[in-house]
Order: sequence, then C-alpha cells, then structure tokens
Amino acid sequence: MSSLLEQEIHEQPQVVARLLEREAERARRIVADLPAFTHVLIAARGTSDYAATYAKYAWAALARYPVALATPSLHTLYETPPRLDGALVVGISQSGQSPDIVAVLADGKQRIARRSP
Repeated sequence: MSSLLEQEIHEQPQVVARLLEREAERARRIVADLPAFTHVLIAARGTSDYAATYAKYAWAALARYPVALATPSLHTLYETPPRLDGALVVGISQSGQSPDIVAVLADGKQRIARRSP
C-alpha cells in the first residue's frame, strides 16, 4: 500500500493534463490582455517562494523574458519600493492576503494606471 503523498505524486501528470485542457483558452485570453512588459517580477513569501523559483526558471526558459523574485519588504518594511517600470508583476500566495505580496501587486497596478490615458 502506498502513502497518500506517493499517490498524489503519481496523479500529477493526469491532474496537470486536465488543468491544461480545461484552462488553456482562459490562459490564452489572459496572456492576450497583458500590458506590454520587458521583464517579470514575482512576489512570493514562505512556501510560495518555491513555486516562484520554479516559475522563474520555467518562464525564463519558455518565454525568454528576464524573471526575478521581488523584494516585498522594500515595499512594506522599508517603504522604498523599487521602480516597476516595464515589469509584469505577478503574485503567488496561498491566502492572497499577505501584506507584503499585496503591496507589491498594488504598486504594480499603480504603474499600469499611471500609463493608461
């Protein structure tokens, strides 16, 4: 008898295939609606940093954009956020409520709002 963890690991290919089949069109629409960008900045904390590190390598290899991990504490603790001009800002969060990640995303939205006519 295998463990639940082992079963879930073996199910991953089928789960990913179903997800891609079900969400591919939505992903295409999202990508088509993205503003112009020159690089990607991913904001994540805790275990979401692992997903962000994986995304950094995958997106850089597949899309050929420079990808970096954000420095969320610059936005909150030090109140000296870096310029986000030209960045596609992406947040990865299990709860969606981490103040650091929310602050980075809010700064990214302000950048887009400033560019809009």
